[in-house]
Amino acid sequence: MKNKRYLAPVIAGVVVFGAVTAFAAGFTVTSNTVVSGNASVTGCNAAAQVSYTTIWGDQPLATPAILGPKSYIVKTAPVTTAARCAGMAYHVTLQDASNKSLGEVTGVLDATTGNAAPDFTAQLIPASDVAGISITVTG
Repeated sequence: MKNKRYLAPVIAGVVVFGAVTAFAAGFTVTSNTVVSGNASVTGCNAAAQVSYTTIWGDQPLATPAILGPKSYIVKTAPVTTAARCAGMAYHVTLQDASNKSLGEVTGVLDATTGNAAPDFTAQLIPASDVAGISITVTG
């Protein structure tokens, strides 16, 4: 009688484990989207490169107390990816030394080249504050 009390939970556990395993086996992995599974995926994030360009802010700035009357500000953050990433969405973030976001731009990579030039000019980000850039490509 004691053995029967322990046998029921074990059988129920085996049935549930089997059902969950069968359900998970139904997920798929493609080259553009990882849903779930176990496969090697070539991602666009690994191929993505980003930098930034600056301009001399010799125009009166909206935040002169922060930047002063003249300062280098971030103009664009050119993104280069593999051609297979063309038409995918991107998200570029400029970060300070403590990885805090200074500004973000999102958009879609060029449909032919897979490149982009997100414009940060209007955000008036001092180039001297930028310590890092991150990019995420999805699609």
